[in-house]
Parts: sequence; C-alpha cells; structure tokens
Amino acid sequence: MKKVYSLTPDEMIDITRPLSEETLFWPGDEQFNRRLITVADGFVTSGLKMSSHSGTHMDAPAHLAHCDTTVDNIPLTKLILPATVVDCSSRKVIDEGVLSGLSLKGKALLLKTASSVPNRTEDFMDYPSLTVSAAEAAREMEIALLGIDSVSVDPPESPNAHRIFLEASIPIVENLWLSEIESGEYLLICLPLRIESGDGSPVRALLQPIIPADPL
Repeated sequence: MKKVYSLTPDEMIDITRPLSEETLFWPGDEQFNRRLITVADGFVTSGLKMSSHSGTHMDAPAHLAHCDTTVDNIPLTKLILPATVVDCSSRKVIDEGVLSGLSLKGKALLLKTASSVPNRTEDFMDYPSLTVSAAEAAREMEIALLGIDSVSVDPPESPNAHRIFLEASIPIVENLWLSEIESGEYLLICLPLRIESGDGSPVRALLQPIIPADPL
C-alpha cells in the first residue's frame, strides 16, 4: 500500500545557526562581520562582510570549479523536499552503515552528529565526517541533497565527499543546527540567497515533522 504523508500541526523548527562574529568559519575564509553604517531619521543600516560559505550554508555544484550549476540555478525541488534525519551523534566517522534500511531516493539526507555547538572552540576542526564509501552509497541511493551539522562533510585533509556529491549535482548544506532534532521524517525548506553565478550561499533552513497518514 502506498504511503501517504501529512504535516503535523506543530510549528516549523529552525535549524539555522545565527550569524555573528562568533560564527564558525573555515580557517582562511572570511569571518562574518556586521558594522553599523548609518542611523538616521529612525532607520538603521548595516554593512555585512562574510564568505558565501558562512554559517549554515549551501555548497552549489559550482563550488567545484569544473561544475556548472550555480546556487541561483539549483532547482526548487532540491530546496523544498522531504528529508530523513539520521542520528550519527555516537560516531566520529560516518560510514555507509548508517544508511542501512533507508529509502532516500529524491529526499534530503540530514546527518545529526556531535557537532551542534553554538560557538567556535579551539578544537572545532576535530569534527565528524563521512567516509568515501558512505558518500558513494548515499549518491547511489539517489539522495537529492546532503546536510550535516558539522563544518564539513569531509575531514580537513580530503575533499572527496564534496566531489562525489557536487559532481552528481547534489547540493551540500553544512553547519546545520540539529541538536534538538530526533531521527525521522520531515519536510525541509532550505533557501539560499539568489546570488547570480554563486558558488554557495548562507541559507535559512527549516524542518517540519511529517507523519504517516491513513490513506483515503
């Protein structure tokens, strides 16, 4: 029997990290900075300086120089879609075993790790990441998007998972906030800025729980 899903009446859950001077950033990248430009006639204007990969952000395929799809050309079907959250918080290395028994075709796969800490720490580069075999398995399962709450899907010394996903036109969302999210099925809304020819963008990411509904 075909499964039918419906939204719960619960409020959507914001899984976006706030952007501030305390926001995690990749070494050598642009740190987020907000400065007050003007206060006049009761109006406030700020200047923002940041990387296209600041905070909770999306890597478009064009994050790889030889890939063409830029952030403004990612289909909306990959930005608003069903998502499966998998709890990997007990693992430092995320292997293909976490995907066992899952049906992920056309869905976002969101990986909850032990990385949901609010601010930068001295050892924040010691984060959980995917093995190559896990990335290949997720690609073969035809996921539409890969999300994780660590600063990268890859260990610092290797960009292999990035290549596997982006070369298959699978956007990556990093630095999510999943500490209070349980494993299960959700609707994901993950909208990047419409940056023309952009390699990536900060996003506002929201989850809405979904539950099986009785078929009519």
